[in-house]
Amino acid sequence: MNYCSACGSRVSLQSVEGDNRKRFVCVGCGTTHYQNPTVLVACYVCVGERFLWIRRGIAPKIGRWAIPGGYMENDETPEEAACRELREETGLVLTPDDLVLVSVSSILHMTQTHLVFRCHLDATPATMQTAEALECRWFSEQELPWDHLAFRSVEPQIRQMYRWLRRGEYGIRIGFVDQKRSQYRNFPLANREAD
Repeated sequence: MNYCSACGSRVSLQSVEGDNRKRFVCVGCGTTHYQNPTVLVACYVCVGERFLWIRRGIAPKIGRWAIPGGYMENDETPEEAACRELREETGLVLTPDDLVLVSVSSILHMTQTHLVFRCHLDATPATMQTAEALECRWFSEQELPWDHLAFRSVEPQIRQMYRWLRRGEYGIRIGFVDQKRSQYRNFPLANREAD
């Protein structure tokens, strides 16, 4: 960051009273600019033993397979954001009440927090191609084109989701990834849906 978004003056990295790290502070108006993680959301939509996947139509990783998702907006709950992204990418309309949290990940080297949900449907709904998704497909674990995933770092989460789906027992996966390591723990939901 070089300039203040409030007044346009230069900023400098400074210690701020009561804070444990340096922040960008405007030399003109004194505004302290905090840089916080970006929140991304995604949703595993399940029918039987298959998840809904999209072949990405936008960068990054155009043409690669991913779970529907994207950035949360300021005026949304995480569940609303996941439903909006799903609708924008696949045409599928869900409500926030349809979603259950399944994963919280801190992607430290990218300053991102990922919130991932799941939803179970009784029948395969119609989807549509959009500007963001060249194609929508339903894949079981065996059918998924693993060599063409958009984001290889999420493969352990994907495999965990398929295991949970096969067993019908779910949990919440919480952890972090940085450039050199990752660490996750699974917390079971006592073999029942969350209230």
